[in-house]
Amino acid sequence: MNVIFLHPPSIYDFRKSPVFFGPTADAVPSSQVFEMYPLGMVSLASYLERHGHKTRIVNLALKMLNRDDFDAEKFIEKLKPGVFAIDLHWLVHVQGSLEVAKICKKFHPDVPVVLGGLSATYFSEEILKKFPEVDYVIKGDSTEPLMLELIDNLENNKPVNALENLTFRENGRVKSNPITYVPDSMDDFTIDIKFLIKSIIKNRDFESYIPYKDWARRPIIAVLTSKGCTKTCANCGGSAFAYKKICNREKPAFLSPQKIIEQINDANFYMGCPVFFLNDIRMAGKKYYSEIFNLIKKERIDTGLIFELFSPLDNEFIKSMANSCKNFNLQFSPEDANPDVRAAHGKLYSNSEIEKTIDSAQKHDCKRFDVFFMIGLGMQKREDVMQSIKYIDKLMSKSSEFLYPFVSPYAATLDPGSLAFEYPEKYGYSLLYKTLEEHYNSFKKPSWKYFFNYRTRYLTLDDIVDLTYTSSEKLAEIKFKYGLLSMDEMRQIKDYAIYSRRLTEIIDRAGNKKPGIEITGLEKPLLATNEEMSWKGGIKAGIVSLILRGGMRIFH
Repeated sequence: MNVIFLHPPSIYDFRKSPVFFGPTADAVPSSQVFEMYPLGMVSLASYLERHGHKTRIVNLALKMLNRDDFDAEKFIEKLKPGVFAIDLHWLVHVQGSLEVAKICKKFHPDVPVVLGGLSATYFSEEILKKFPEVDYVIKGDSTEPLMLELIDNLENNKPVNALENLTFRENGRVKSNPITYVPDSMDDFTIDIKFLIKSIIKNRDFESYIPYKDWARRPIIAVLTSKGCTKTCANCGGSAFAYKKICNREKPAFLSPQKIIEQINDANFYMGCPVFFLNDIRMAGKKYYSEIFNLIKKERIDTGLIFELFSPLDNEFIKSMANSCKNFNLQFSPEDANPDVRAAHGKLYSNSEIEKTIDSAQKHDCKRFDVFFMIGLGMQKREDVMQSIKYIDKLMSKSSEFLYPFVSPYAATLDPGSLAFEYPEKYGYSLLYKTLEEHYNSFKKPSWKYFFNYRTRYLTLDDIVDLTYTSSEKLAEIKFKYGLLSMDEMRQIKDYAIYSRRLTEIIDRAGNKKPGIEITGLEKPLLATNEEMSWKGGIKAGIVSLILRGGMRIFH
């Protein structure tokens, strides 16, 4: 069968309906339509191809973002699918995913539409009860064999009602089989870069296979080292608690060190760009990360490597990393300078440990250290946010040459399945939307302020918006002070903060009416410049050279 994977924009009609996205995506590489598709989509597509099916990934979000004249409906109408597969992983895509599903059914009423991802898993029964355009939801975090079995059964007209992890309709009634397929290894479900390059050439469609709009200029390859987590951060939909509740996963599944190195070598050979390690590799223990570092050293990998830290560094780990990696970078998210606020959300470490982590990274020649602070945490007060800004100034005064600080709203939505979503009052939140349908409707509203599914014990939505603009201005001053921004860049950020405040106020006053001012929807970054989101060591050649280079090496 011909399986077509569609990645939707966060809001399908963002080009027609006036939407002020605000700084919802300023701290991630993608734009506000979240055109970055889940890594699992590549793994699914390559897995199905290895088992005899034809696949194609179509990044609708990026096509719509790149070209105002791209007609998504006409494009979908001309497709010849056997199955449509649409991702609904993070909740930010709820409106776009379901609208694209409707379009698929409009033009291809007899073609099955399948949804997958964490949010689809959490809301699987509600999706099938309220959205008839969706036929199946495959639940769980590793659905490659399940997708293959579903497609084989559909192709051969076999019943699907006994398939693991499947939510479906039978005689008009929604049924949901339990999640019993939970693999304990990720080695069969890796990201195949050769498959991506072959698919680009086969489908003559470069933009559908790149992660985000600006990727060709500042490329990076991600390696998903694990599914599941050992941490229980209250507001995270990828925590140990959330994975247990959503995916029935008792413990993380890890990608073996050998497979990790294979992916890094492929990225280096075909792309020559930095590699980001998703998730903290310390979760699997010393033997695991030591083997990764030994293989990096053995293979003489010198491309830029970026590692996530879920907790402060220890001496043994950073020494091992520095001994093996010539060019390593780190990312750490303390979220707030107040240890009590951090502790309420599951981050149990002191400010002195944060500072020792930064000092240790610098001493061991870390090339860059990103540190993230958040606005809108459950127990956070206005003065806590301002204190975090002052704390950043303190950190920069000691380590400005390699430290990159970021401050952003935590997220527009508390993740379904997280502790904060399930027990909001306990963690300092008031939940505004609980059902999928409520979230779907919230993303039809004209401003990012109304996307939020929560307020906190001490902060209203107006407070969160105001603190976002205030902190962006103050952080720009700090970055200018330490040379991360030019005078013009700092002034542009301040001007945009003023404009954003005004636009937010106008939209608020307009209510359900048109606001009387043009909303372009996609504005300049407020919280971080594009260059701050880039990593050194990217591809120097253009798109054509990249494809030719990769293609020649594959088919040589």
